[in-house]
Amino acid sequence: SFAVSSGSRGKHIGEKLVPDCLEQAKKHGFKVMQFNAVVASNARARHLYERLGFISLGTIPGGFRMKDGHFEDICLYYYQL
Repeated sequence: SFAVSSGSRGKHIGEKLVPDCLEQAKKHGFKVMQFNAVVASNARARHLYERLGFISLGTIPGGFRMKDGHFEDICLYYYQL
């Protein structure tokens, strides 16, 4: 999982982190990368993963506890290297 601080959002940090992670994983012999805690309401992250070719595996209802204590769905994604 990746987390970009609110003060650093909009600087395309995720666009650099994710492809580098995929490249490093492939270099080290991994065949698949799975991201399993993408909060459903995080449209920017979901859009990034989908744009980069990640495939959605589905949703886990109420799978993530937010800072204020309420629960949100999480989306699972994978990428074949």
